[in-house]
Amino acid sequence: MLRRSTLALVLFSVGCAAPASTPFVPYTPMPGTAESVAFEAGLTHYLGHTVVRTTTTAHDVTTYELDPASGPMCMRGAPFRASTREGTSDELLVFLQGGGACWSDFCFAITTAPAGIPSTDLLGVDPENPLAADDVLYLPYCDGSLFAGDAEIDENGDGMPDRFHRGLANLSAALAIGYERFPHPTRVVLAGSSGGGFGTILAVFLLRYVYPDVPILVLDDAGIGIAHPGDPTFVRGLLTEWNALAFVPADCTDCISDGNVTGVVDYALAHDPDLRIAAISSHYDYVISQVFLGIGAAPFQSALVSETDALHAAHPSAYRRFLYAGDAHTALLGSVSGLVGSDLGHVELPPNSTTLLSHLTLESIHSARANDVLLADWLRALLADDLAGAADQVADPGPLPDWATMP
Repeated sequence: MLRRSTLALVLFSVGCAAPASTPFVPYTPMPGTAESVAFEAGLTHYLGHTVVRTTTTAHDVTTYELDPASGPMCMRGAPFRASTREGTSDELLVFLQGGGACWSDFCFAITTAPAGIPSTDLLGVDPENPLAADDVLYLPYCDGSLFAGDAEIDENGDGMPDRFHRGLANLSAALAIGYERFPHPTRVVLAGSSGGGFGTILAVFLLRYVYPDVPILVLDDAGIGIAHPGDPTFVRGLLTEWNALAFVPADCTDCISDGNVTGVVDYALAHDPDLRIAAISSHYDYVISQVFLGIGAAPFQSALVSETDALHAAHPSAYRRFLYAGDAHTALLGSVSGLVGSDLGHVELPPNSTTLLSHLTLESIHSARANDVLLADWLRALLADDLAGAADQVADPGPLPDWATMP
């Protein structure tokens, strides 16, 4: 593949010495290729301008703190961090953490980026974890905009911005760091839970630009792309407020027209022959359907099945589902500390948060089952390219949860 260098990546670091590196060099891709989508949408402009302010290593994890003046930043101004861990395989896991979202009408979000990597489920080194041997690039979530925003918002009208949506800069900085540490993986697994799950839908375009010749497997946990079925104003409004509409390809006129984001998934699969996507969700996901979307359990479940039915029918080998009964939220990280990282003290909550979270339950790769298939085993088959063992699994949804029938 012809790659023409347009801008060299500059990464300055102080503190503990970082491991040997291969800096990523931005390039001009050939038109019409999968890696050209992000470039042509203007999503690559932060690559080449990121400054690492400090680098520290604790045990086997290296954490990079980015200089906010170079772009990356958390929602309330705290510095963004990303962490890496070297494994024993030649494959790379890029994990997008969850932790809410924030817009003008609702704000429930983590606002700082802790150092380190959670040790639960998919990120742990337990041999029962199918990805335990992988190299890891871990992105904490603190931008409130699904790793996609590029906006500053003045909330109190004093003429100064006080809400910073720097998801695109954060994502770009972390991917450049990941490439610097792990430039030649044989496969990249892009995984994310909750807000990070939604983030995988958008981030895959930029990831493909950074790794143009590598197979990519997406594990989208509890962020499948259901939003407000039949009402495209909600998704468009969010992306407009976050200045993230560039993540919707210009030639995809139907990507969000039905009120969901699943059209972006269809577009990505249609334009990238080396991409596979696995969608993981409970049927009634309380946090997504009720807390963040407010559309209710039954409409969410109906849209979840119909939208993913269409994706699986269009891409039967490349799009697989693991839809399990109940209303649990996330299954890749297993615990609250895994779900939002270690920074539970920095959560911006709405006034009724105690009530909102009263029905929160979580699953794990070691407990979630669909049609008697354990999620950990299903993932193991998927990673081994055993498409029979990783057959599409859509369990019976079970009865509506109690909260859905309350007045």
